[in-house]
Amino acid sequence: MHNVVLLAAPDSALAQALAVRNLPDIHLQVYAPAAVPEEVLAEAEVIVGAPDHIVPLVRGAQRLRWVQSTWAGVTPLLQNGEPPYQLTALKAVFGDVMSEYVLGWLLALERRVLVHSRSKRWLTGRESSVRGKRMGIMGTGSIGTVVAQRANAFGIECVGLNRDGRTVSGFERCYATSDRLSFATGLDYLVGLMPHTPDTDALVDAVLLAQLAPTAIFINAGRANAVSHGDLVSALEDGRLRAAVLDVLPDEPLSSSDPLWSVENLHITSHTAAPTADAMIVDVFADNYQRYVSGQPLAHLVDFARGY
Repeated sequence: MHNVVLLAAPDSALAQALAVRNLPDIHLQVYAPAAVPEEVLAEAEVIVGAPDHIVPLVRGAQRLRWVQSTWAGVTPLLQNGEPPYQLTALKAVFGDVMSEYVLGWLLALERRVLVHSRSKRWLTGRESSVRGKRMGIMGTGSIGTVVAQRANAFGIECVGLNRDGRTVSGFERCYATSDRLSFATGLDYLVGLMPHTPDTDALVDAVLLAQLAPTAIFINAGRANAVSHGDLVSALEDGRLRAAVLDVLPDEPLSSSDPLWSVENLHITSHTAAPTADAMIVDVFADNYQRYVSGQPLAHLVDFARGY
């Protein structure tokens, strides 16, 4: 039997969904993160949970061999170098919901949906369209690829930014992060879906923003470290950027007194871009558990050297 500890409320939908999967040779124990008994932790072979909940527990998990994150991001678990266990992230499940978020906002802004819905008078003027626009997506992994494919269906041309400029399906062209300014030149839309690593710090700064088309829209739903927020606010206030949508911020939840709330044409969406359904977590874990017990390589392994 394999000792698996799920960090969740015992009566949660996630715990119930995993229990009914009837995975082979599994001894599943469910505890709230702060309530795992020392003796249970000492015998845990696998831990499933949010990275920030797992960090305080790994020292006491002497037999730990595998951690399955319930988040796409795993930054809290990367702080102390490569550990003796395998770490897998929650991937290949967020593409559809992220596409809804990105395209929903672009359509709303281009078609002035919010302006019309809030107006108390009849508005005239021609609405613009997303068709024929050029979108740059920073991050060409499983999420960015699906966003590009969905955007292509709307007639949006997509280019990508990744670590080495490798070609990825769905993108007309991909650029290396070292060539970020060429990537940004003339973009109508810039979408941030980058992981949090030292190499992605402040990729979106005043220099990059200056390369965008004069009426560009910026959406960041990746990680907050990729953006110089002071430069972003300046671009909005100077009219060099039409609008920005931020789903992720350096400090969350963002204080109600933070001046970002009052920046004109800046929309903050409180880390809601890609909601995680319990079924997604269970499906990813169940697939990897079958791989684990049969000795196959795990899917979505995190490379600690790269940080994702």
